[in-house]
Amino acid sequence: MVTPNEILQDGDRLVFAGDTQALSDLLRINGIIASTENGHINTLGTDRTERRLVEVVVSPHFSALGYNIRDAKFRDRYDAVVLAVARHGERLKGNLGTIRLEAGDTLLLEARPAFVSRQRYSKDFLLINDLDTVPPRHERAYVSWAILIGVVMAAGFDIISMLNAALIGAGLMLITGCCSVSQAEKSLDLTIIITIAASFALGVALLNTGVATFLATNIIDLSNGIPWLMLILIYTVVSLLTEIITNNATAVLMLPIVLEITEKAGLNNEPFVFAIMMAASASFATPLGYQTNLMVYGPGGYRFSDFLRVGIPMNLVIGIVTICILLIGWPLIQR
Repeated sequence: MVTPNEILQDGDRLVFAGDTQALSDLLRINGIIASTENGHINTLGTDRTERRLVEVVVSPHFSALGYNIRDAKFRDRYDAVVLAVARHGERLKGNLGTIRLEAGDTLLLEARPAFVSRQRYSKDFLLINDLDTVPPRHERAYVSWAILIGVVMAAGFDIISMLNAALIGAGLMLITGCCSVSQAEKSLDLTIIITIAASFALGVALLNTGVATFLATNIIDLSNGIPWLMLILIYTVVSLLTEIITNNATAVLMLPIVLEITEKAGLNNEPFVFAIMMAASASFATPLGYQTNLMVYGPGGYRFSDFLRVGIPMNLVIGIVTICILLIGWPLIQR
């Protein structure tokens, strides 16, 4: 065991115990290379970008049963490197090369994709988990940063639209080799895309049926013409609606209502418009409030209650700060 304050140096050997998915994430860190315990670095060729981690179980028909890993010439025979061996649910310690393989042993291997396709029809192993993870291409990091900055600047200075900038950026990432087509395909989560589309449909339904307008106008009427109370209620209504329908739809819905109310009441509309802007942008309490919430909802393994637990306090803090600044910085009554 080492402390969190341990300073790593070049050539240090790290012994990891834990979930194989966590090990896969560990090997994605730049500079960490999987190695066996006999002192030799795993070399399946110089290109590591196509290797993957695979879990297999040794079958009773394994041709090298009773031989240790080194004598069985495992690496040459299967073009794969043994990273760990578990027997009866416990990881075997010591020099991997001297371990005699038995039927039922679980092996964690680093192999090429061809190993997976070959072993699906082989009697030597039972494939139980293909992590199918590709190490990041760290040497392309500066290229991807340049593409990202260029895309953001082009869209920010209104040279091209955000949509076109995103499409061009994605194309450049593929052309320059920052990611492969298969990686790009795997990054698309169909469930999230459908959920985003469904949230837009929900917003349109609330708008077309008049439910959103009914809620907005009636809650604002509760202010009884008191400017500061009206400001708080407007912020609250927008904040609630933006967690159900999209922030853009909420702002478009509320803006004409608020402008009409402030004009009839002789109020300064600037602080109320700013309240709409801030409340519509503070969408933290539900995954439906904004597209980025949905984008992290699935991959992050979050639950709906996670957004409520963290998002509601954030909404309250931002709401209180915003209302205080608006009340101090702008006169509510038009002079």
